[in-house]
Amino acid sequence: MSMPLWVTELADVFWSMAGGPEEPARDLRGPIANALPVTVVMLPRLRVTTVDAWLQHHGIYCTVDVQDRPLRACLVARNGHGVVILEGTDPPDEQRFSLAHELAHFLRHYWQPRTDIAGRLGPSVLEVLDGDRAPVPDERVFALLARVRLGFFTHFMARAGETRPIDAAEREANLLAYELLAPSAAVMGTVATVPPAERRGVIVELLTTMYGLPATVARRYPAFLCPESSPSGSFLRRLGLGGVELSNAQGERRVRDRRVGGEQC
Repeated sequence: MSMPLWVTELADVFWSMAGGPEEPARDLRGPIANALPVTVVMLPRLRVTTVDAWLQHHGIYCTVDVQDRPLRACLVARNGHGVVILEGTDPPDEQRFSLAHELAHFLRHYWQPRTDIAGRLGPSVLEVLDGDRAPVPDERVFALLARVRLGFFTHFMARAGETRPIDAAEREANLLAYELLAPSAAVMGTVATVPPAERRGVIVELLTTMYGLPATVARRYPAFLCPESSPSGSFLRRLGLGGVELSNAQGERRVRDRRVGGEQC
């Protein structure tokens, strides 16, 4: 199955800003520093309360009104800048995907909507998005239609084992994270000569050994790249309406290409 066009385009935009793609396994810290005003922080025993304490200590007064729980990563963004906080004791492969997932949220659900609306209404509208002034009627209507959030944007990536519904924003972040770390065209090109019945297994090994993805994540990506054919679903898939199994560490759900905003403090 092909990646949605917005995924490949947004990944290309990021790598263009970063000065070109890294070789696998991609770390992303250097490209992020070259491309975006995003800070990456490592903290041990990451929880909602430790995120809140770190933000307060650094003068970022965003009330994290979320029940305390262990986290694998989180993203906080405002004024065009972002902070990604990672669980510092996670192994490198888990940190790699966590960082890509939070970067995907920043790009798709924060940076891209801000860039689009500023391009349409002018840079002064960013003052509205950052909560520095009230919007005029035209700005309010456009922001509502574009589903652009005002003030802080936050996202919390839970640890494995937490059972919560995965919304469309999570699915989109998963797709973009996969594309950033292991581009679908490159992966499928590598296994082009492998018999279809064996491709999923080969891709899983490729993702863990060459691209440095965690095993749990690597087992899910092939389900998207090589979906099982079914007579009832093939027509819907050709129309772009069929779902495929994909997930992050929080569980498996259907993936569809639709856009929503993020959580907000």
